[in-house]
Order: sequence, then structure tokens, then C-alpha cells
Amino acid sequence: MIAYLFGIVCVALLPDLYWAGWCLLILLSGALYKRIRKPLLLCAVGVLLATVYGGWQLSYRFTLPPQDVNMEAEIVTLPHLQDGRYRLLLKPLVVDSDQPQLQRLRLLRVSYYGTDHDFAEGDRLRVVVRVSPPRGLSNPAAFDLERFYLSRGIDARGYIKQVLSRVPAQGELRYLRQSLADYLQSSFEPVAAATLRALLLGDRSQLTGEQWDVLRMTGTAHLFVVSGLHVAVVAAMGWCVGRGLMLPGLLLGFSARWVRFVPVLCALAIAGAYAGLSGWGVPVQRAWLMLAIFVLGGWFLQPLTGWQRWRVALVVVISLQPLAVLEAGTWLSFGAVALILWLFQVRDDGPAARLPVHVWLRLQGVLFFGMLPLMAASFNQMSLVSVPVNLIAVPVVTLLVWSLPLLLVSSLFSPLVAQVLESGIGLLWQLLSWCAEVPGLYVEVAAPSTITLMLASVAIALLLLPMPMLYRMLVLPLLIPLLSVRGPVPESGDFNAWMFDVGQGQAVLIETAEGAVLYDTGPGYSSGGSAFAFAVEPWLRARGIKRLEYLVLSHGDADHSGGYPAVIDTLAIGRVYAGEPEQAPGAIQCRAQRWHLGGVAFGFLPVFDVTAEPTANNRSCVLHVVNDNCSLLLTGDLDVSGEYRLLSGGFQEPLTWLVAGHHGSRDSTTAAILDLLQPAQVLISAGRYNRFGHPHEQVLARLSHRQIPWVLTAETGAVEMVADAGQCRINRYREQEKRYWTAG
Repeated sequence: MIAYLFGIVCVALLPDLYWAGWCLLILLSGALYKRIRKPLLLCAVGVLLATVYGGWQLSYRFTLPPQDVNMEAEIVTLPHLQDGRYRLLLKPLVVDSDQPQLQRLRLLRVSYYGTDHDFAEGDRLRVVVRVSPPRGLSNPAAFDLERFYLSRGIDARGYIKQVLSRVPAQGELRYLRQSLADYLQSSFEPVAAATLRALLLGDRSQLTGEQWDVLRMTGTAHLFVVSGLHVAVVAAMGWCVGRGLMLPGLLLGFSARWVRFVPVLCALAIAGAYAGLSGWGVPVQRAWLMLAIFVLGGWFLQPLTGWQRWRVALVVVISLQPLAVLEAGTWLSFGAVALILWLFQVRDDGPAARLPVHVWLRLQGVLFFGMLPLMAASFNQMSLVSVPVNLIAVPVVTLLVWSLPLLLVSSLFSPLVAQVLESGIGLLWQLLSWCAEVPGLYVEVAAPSTITLMLASVAIALLLLPMPMLYRMLVLPLLIPLLSVRGPVPESGDFNAWMFDVGQGQAVLIETAEGAVLYDTGPGYSSGGSAFAFAVEPWLRARGIKRLEYLVLSHGDADHSGGYPAVIDTLAIGRVYAGEPEQAPGAIQCRAQRWHLGGVAFGFLPVFDVTAEPTANNRSCVLHVVNDNCSLLLTGDLDVSGEYRLLSGGFQEPLTWLVAGHHGSRDSTTAAILDLLQPAQVLISAGRYNRFGHPHEQVLARLSHRQIPWVLTAETGAVEMVADAGQCRINRYREQEKRYWTAG
């Protein structure tokens, strides 16, 4: 099994499926040696399976430039409406195009801006869609949207330009889901409705950011999304129903040989119905498959042991969904089941060992310690409060799930039942909020290194062994590196800078030995939110950065400062500078000055005086960062007049890196600034297929004429600038972390 799974993992880490052929050739050549033939052949089977899967999924991917397409499509998930924007998943039925790629599309993720249509799951639409490749932003520690699209069969993305017709759904499972969602939304207050939608329909879109923070800090997020726990709970209810049906079956004369299978079939059927009601998402599919294998494992002539069923379930799930090997949810699910199997396998001869309370306490302790490395690596957190909270919350949510069918039916006839349900859910959330506020029991940690994870895994394995407590305590020091709240920092005098891939906007983080500086925050969106939360914040969490010494907002445009509200809500900030401080509460004007941080010199360069009433772009803060070997200049959205004023003011130092002004627009990054500053490299932050045409072809021509290399975040993803040990180099994230599904 290990060799087979290793082959699948190898393909998932390849930069291109072309290399899978060489892997197969090497493995098959090695299989000529009899002693290692079996593992190598199993590994080759894993490589072949994952390669076929990857090639099959990629064959559907839309790769052409964006274009308008007239199509008939069906909405296949519950629509999500937020701030006047619908997010829909469409299944094309009829596409008015001769393009083979468009004809092959299976699913599209689209947006619709407006509330003039009341979309519902199951609706059939005739629409004009602007179809684009399923390409996402590419940043360190951020969610890999392109892998998600590939694994879910989403072949393109875009937005609806025009709705030509809409036919509401009638009499289908999707219509049932939408009807139930509408009933919950209209019959319960928002908190209860959002909770019930999450538990019944797998729809988490109604949970607020504050609620997610509470769930994260209390370690209870798994209780409010349909997961393996919920599927197992519903299957247990189905088992009880099946046991109740056995007696009537026997009284009606059915053979006991067949009646004994009724509980198993009821458990799988009812759990399957619940999985379908929740949307039959990939995580739910995994949970149901695992349940089916564990339940059916007793039907063989020689029943499988728990560990044999675990291994079979893992192989089946990974074989059907090869990219699941890279999803934290897969290993959290199988890890939890493995820990439960281990707990009931290890004997505890204490007098209270068989008491349910003792078993429940041991189970929560084992799950907490066993999951520590995964939680630290995947979510950069540890929650001590999760143990007592889950001791109570898991039984409560289990009882809630069991009783929901009766309670919801009763609420149709009795408003009192609905009020009791609302009060109970409200009380649960209040208790969770109180627990989340307990100080010192929730720790955010930096992303652990491979060595740290290995040491922690060894420590956890030793802690879980049936040894005297004194011996277990001796391995606790191995867990200390896992608790690191800050990642490694540059040496004094060195700096690392990341220009993030934020789409059409800009955000640059500069790290030094004594702290970090953020220049711009990325764009904000008219529909709500900003790119900071999913493009920049994940890296800050992975690095353990909770404070910025300085935040610089070049000027007030939304593509540069749109993430400011999110930044001040997330991080502690020493000082905020802004080119337009009147648009950023708490900020001060960035005037000409210099300071040092971690042995690195920072300075604002003078351009226009405020009394000169320059344009908003020319009020941009110009930041110069320099150490002994490397230098970086950020000019915000300065135009040609601003650049001339900068140069005429006396700044004409050669540069290592110049961030192109105004995203590479025609009136910035002029010939003068290129000739006088002579940058070794130019970096351009712009969104792919942006409507402004950035970077302009004239700017690229100026760079090519002077043989100045340039990089564009739309093509390379985030760009890292490393200034250390006498070196000045850049790393392109898409190249550095290239996988076979990565665009570009």
C-alpha cells in the first residue's frame, strides 16, 4: 500500500505530467530485479493511475483567452448572494460555439453582479457568459485554487454578462435542497438559519467571519461543516432504524440470513441520502466511501480487521481522488480514524478504564495530541480549549443532528418548536464565544519545518504508547519547536521582500531582522472584502507575523489600499503612513525621512509637496529600501510628471529592483527613470486580462530596448526578492512551486 500511495504522491508533486513517463520507465526497469519487483510495480501502478487521472482532468480545462459565450446551463449548487453579487456553479447543457474546448466544459464557476434575478439551485438559464481559464492567484501559503478547480472538475470561470431567460427548477433533488434552504432562511433567525444550512445542506456561506473565528479558536470547525463525523452520526441513526425493522422482517417470514443485513443497508442508505442532501461534495464522498468500506468489511467470509478496513478505505479514496493526497482534510479524517482504532486497540487495565466517561476523556486527549502536527502544519494553530469544548460540543451536535428531522417537521406546525431550536442554537454559539475569549488557550504558530514536524511526530508516537506517565513526560521537549510563534527571520542587514500576486493591485512585504513593513494592502472589492485575506494574510500567518512595524499606503486608490480595514483588524501596527492620510483613519503623511530597521535603511523620497495639489497618483509615497548590496524602489502610481520630479530632486542611485509605477501603465516607468536609475530588474504587479491593458506594450518595449529583465505577477505569481549574503536574487513562485496543474 505504501509503495502504491507513494507513486500517486510522486505524480502530485511533478511540475509536468511529461516526467511521469520517465518515472514509469525507471520503476519498470527496476522491477526486473526480483527482490524489489512487487513494491516497484505497485508504485508504477500508482504513478500510472495518477497520470491518467491528471491527463483526463486537464483535457477538459479551458485554456483559450477570455471570450463571450451564449449557453444554456443549469445551476448545480446553492447560489451564494453577498453584497449584490451572486456566486454560481453552472453545468453547461447547450453551448453556442464550435470551439471544442467550450463544448467539453463540465462545470463553470461564475459571478453575477446584481439582484434583479432570484437564482435558485436547479434553475435552467440561457445566459451570455464571459468565459476565462480557471486560473487563480499564486501566493506562498495561500489556498491553491487551480488544484481545487481541477480536483472538482471545474473547467472554467467567468461572469454572467446577460441573463436571457430563466426556468425555475421543479421536482428534483436540487429543488428539494433549494426549498429546504429557503424554508430555513425564512423561518429562523439568521444565526440559527446559517447553522442549520451548514449542518443539513453543507452550505457554509451564511456563517460570518466572526463565527468562523470562534470555530477556529475553539477547534470546533469540524462540527459545523458536513464531515465524516456527521455522516457517521447519521449512519448510526440509520443502523438503529434498521435494527427496528429486523423484527417485522422476521415476523413476515423473511430469512434471518438476509434480515441481518437490514441495519447495514439502512445505515448506508440513510447516510447516502444525507450526503446527497448536503450536496455530495468531495469531502462528503470521502466520508461515505470510508463508512461503506468499514461497514461492508464484515460481509466477507473472513471479516476484515479495523486496520485492514482503514487501509482499504485509504487506497479506494486516494485511487478515486488522487489529488486528495494533498488535502489536509483527507489526512485529518484518516488520522482521526487511525487514532480511534489505536485507542481501542491499546489495553488500559485501570479500574475506570471501561467507564464511558473515561473512554470519552481519553479519546479527546488522544485526538488532540495526535492531531497537533497536522493542525500546526495545515492551519498554523493550537487550541487547548478544544479539548473541553469538544467533550461537550460533540455530543450536543450529535443529538442535534439526530433530532433535526423531528424538530424541523414539528416546527412546521408549532412556532414554539422553532423558537426552542433557535434558543438552543443561540446558546451553543454563546458558549462557544465565551470559550474562545478565554486567554492563553489558543496559540497561533508559524509553519513548522520538516525537521520540526518529524520531531513532533516522534514525540506524539511516544506519548501515545502505553508507558508510565513519567516516561511520556520525558518526550515533551520534542514538542517545543512546534510551538514556535515566529518563523526564521533574515540576518541583521539583510531583507526579504515579497511582491504578492493580488490581481490588479499591489502589496509588498519587506521583512528584516527586527520587524516587517507592508507597502500597500492589495485591492478591495465593491462586492465586499479584499485580496489581503486570501493573498497576503496566509503568508503572514505561516511566518508568524502578528505585528507590522510600519504600514505604508502609497495613496488612496482601492487597488492599493482596499485591504486597509482587513489589515488593521488582523495585525498590530506600529505606525501607518499614507500618501492620502485623509482617506486612511489613523495614518500620517509620508514626508521625506529615513529610518533603519534590522540594519536595513528605509526612506521616503520627496516628490511633490502637498501644497502643490498634485493628482492622487502623484501623492503616492515613494519608498526606498537599501542594504549593503541590494536596493528596492516602490513608486506607487507615480506618472511621468511624478517620476521627473523625483529624478530632478536629486535621486539618481542605481537600483537592484524597481517596481513599475502604476502597474506598468503607459505614463509610468519612463525612459528617464530607466536610464538614470538603471534597475537590474523591473517587477510589475498587474492582474491577468485586466481591463486597463497593463502592462502597456510601450513600457515592455522600453524594457526590451534597454535589455532590462522584467517579471509580471500575472505570469509568475508572487515574486520574492532576497537580499542576503552579498546576493540579490528573485524567486518566482509559480516556477518555484510548479505542479502539473499550475497554469503558466
